[in-house]
Amino acid sequence: MSKKKNAGNPTDQPNADRPTRPVAPKPVTPVASRPAPARAADTTVRQPVRPVAAASQPPKSDLPIDHRPFVWWPVAALGLLGVLLYVNTFGHQYALDDIAAIEQNLFVRKGIAGIPDLMRTEFWHFSNISLGYYRPLSLITFALEQEYFGTNPGVSHIINAVLYGLTGAVIAVLLQKWLPGQIVIAFLIGLVFIAHPLHTEIVANIKGRDEILSFLFISLMLLSYWKYLETNDWGWIVGSCLSLYFAFLSKESSVVSLALIPGMQYWFAKRNVWQSLISLWPFLIVAALFFYQKQRMIGTLSGNPPVDWANYPYAIEKTQKSTTFKFLMYYIRLLVLPHPLVYDYSYNIIPSGGKGDLLTWAGFVTLIGLVWLSWKGFVKRTLWGFGLFWFFVTMMPGLGFIWARGGIFAERFLYAAVMGFAFVFVWAAQKLLVRQPDNESNATPAPRPVLVRYAPLLALMVVVAGLYSFKTVDRNRDWENNFVLFNSALPAAENSCQVQRHVANEWIQKGLKDRAVIDSVSAKLPKMKQPDSLRRAQISLDTAQKWANTHGRWALDHLQESTRIYPSFGEAYFSMAYVFQKIIPNVDSAKYYYKQTIRAANAYAPAYNNLGVIYQTEGFSNNDRRKLELASYYYNRSMVVNPAYVDGQNNRNNLMKATGINVQALPDSIINRY
Repeated sequence: MSKKKNAGNPTDQPNADRPTRPVAPKPVTPVASRPAPARAADTTVRQPVRPVAAASQPPKSDLPIDHRPFVWWPVAALGLLGVLLYVNTFGHQYALDDIAAIEQNLFVRKGIAGIPDLMRTEFWHFSNISLGYYRPLSLITFALEQEYFGTNPGVSHIINAVLYGLTGAVIAVLLQKWLPGQIVIAFLIGLVFIAHPLHTEIVANIKGRDEILSFLFISLMLLSYWKYLETNDWGWIVGSCLSLYFAFLSKESSVVSLALIPGMQYWFAKRNVWQSLISLWPFLIVAALFFYQKQRMIGTLSGNPPVDWANYPYAIEKTQKSTTFKFLMYYIRLLVLPHPLVYDYSYNIIPSGGKGDLLTWAGFVTLIGLVWLSWKGFVKRTLWGFGLFWFFVTMMPGLGFIWARGGIFAERFLYAAVMGFAFVFVWAAQKLLVRQPDNESNATPAPRPVLVRYAPLLALMVVVAGLYSFKTVDRNRDWENNFVLFNSALPAAENSCQVQRHVANEWIQKGLKDRAVIDSVSAKLPKMKQPDSLRRAQISLDTAQKWANTHGRWALDHLQESTRIYPSFGEAYFSMAYVFQKIIPNVDSAKYYYKQTIRAANAYAPAYNNLGVIYQTEGFSNNDRRKLELASYYYNRSMVVNPAYVDGQNNRNNLMKATGINVQALPDSIINRY
């Protein structure tokens, strides 16, 4: 089998340190034809044999391609850097979605015993909503950590950093395979990816492990398939398919990576389009089997996501399409200049796009331009063309989330897309700063050392990678816990109704601790006899009361701002009612805001339950049967709007056991009177 030509693009390989010498053409040696021996019986002149048409011959395989070795220093460097950048997260606590995904997930808390349940339930099952997300692998890793390390967020943060470092090592190998002889360029592309601050939301937040695992297994899939191209050994196909399956188990949006397999072959193995596309058939089988498994396990492929102003505002305003173009501009800006970074972009940080919005039109024109450039890069097989191709493929889930569902902007959608940006950025910097050898001169110039040729490019990358790394380490501090994270977002996201509510809820938590001190000291006061003890207890009581009022008022300030941004934000009204129920006791205000919650979000079960608790307390205190009936009614209503709501069910059953009261309906006159 003849050897395949070097798959690198001549226009994109400035790393050849020695100039190419012209190869002298070899003279064709005429072959003397030897006369055939005369055969007496064969005197007839035979007709020449017609060549068989090429179409009738079996297609000739172009595999294996040339084996492309790699060096280890970029692998070690990117792997180590990926871990070191996140060392300052090892002491962090749970934050944001970590609490729901780990601490409040009953199946995760079971450890290994909960794994079968995790395999047959969707990701957010513990929130009693159906988003249709089937991502059991990251939850299984959390269950294993629970089994062997208990509730230990530090261990989880270490594992995230190690997985991220492993990702850096894998892409270092993969990039060298794609760019033979261009070790420096391959390393710099990987460096931009690993150092980029946009990854902090994924790595510093433990729940982001689904993204880390997805990209890691996609990278392993591409690397395994490349080994198949080099060896023509089907064992590597099996390994590649297994990697894809694990990527699916990490995050089903990994399906877009199917486009990367033919893209990799077309650009870097120089296979034609047909050869590249037909190689997808084993991976399509894996995809079909996975989605069959998902349907069987959780009963849905798409789920039934709720539509609310906080998280799906563009669906309500019916501006998904125009806002998609606007989001494109925001995403590109963060790729180039990742500042400021915010954990949440809920309503109304980015107002809807529209016909009169300049950013919407800029996004539309930019999209058309990038599509045209991508086509040009595809035809010419340029490095920047592959970068744009990678960007569009990996951004499909993020842009599709707004286009199809009207969902909000999120930094996590850029996790894989950063690689596409790295290709384009490093290519552009190389073209501007690296002097190409002059091959037109007849004289053979002395080879210039690699470091001399690449000095300007390396200097620029030191600055860029240094700034990105500094931003990454600095941003990590914000993910220490919920209180630090939510308050760090206020300067850049003060117009987010969710951020305002989250900050308020942190002040509520502090207020609850103050109230616990008040209750504890108040219980001990009657037993105290010594004047000094009474005096100290009274001071402690007054201080705790002062801070409870202060924290409660700070919470209310943020909640009022939240409802100003989004007047129908039921969860914000719920938090206001909770302040008046638990921290700054005011029963009438608590009732009012719980009813406001129900008006704004009539399916919010906790509001019904808490109203029932208030009426039950009043009913027993005043021996008022009417209020006990109201309590039973609201408990039952919480179960109607959410049959899986356990608190409402337990409270209804306990009240019925104590009083025999079980009220399913009441006239509006009674409901509105109390």
